[in-house]
Amino acid sequence: PRTELFKGQLELDDEGYLKVEAPSTRTNLTGVFGAGDVVDHTYRQAITAAGTGCSAALDAERFLAALADAEPAEPEKTPAV
Repeated sequence: PRTELFKGQLELDDEGYLKVEAPSTRTNLTGVFGAGDVVDHTYRQAITAAGTGCSAALDAERFLAALADAEPAEPEKTPAV
């Protein structure tokens, strides 16, 4: 796969494929998800790329929702008297 761009930033296997935390699409870098030909050793087809792309989108959506839930609420402002 064409993963030269990711070297030194994301964890790759010996063949150059992106490593993900199966069964999710999470990579070793928080907030980065892998899908398609860069993770698919076997099929490398458009339909499987679309499927893993959908999985990555769902994983990213859950990641962002968890971030939003973890953010502290803004403190209430006390009006000046």
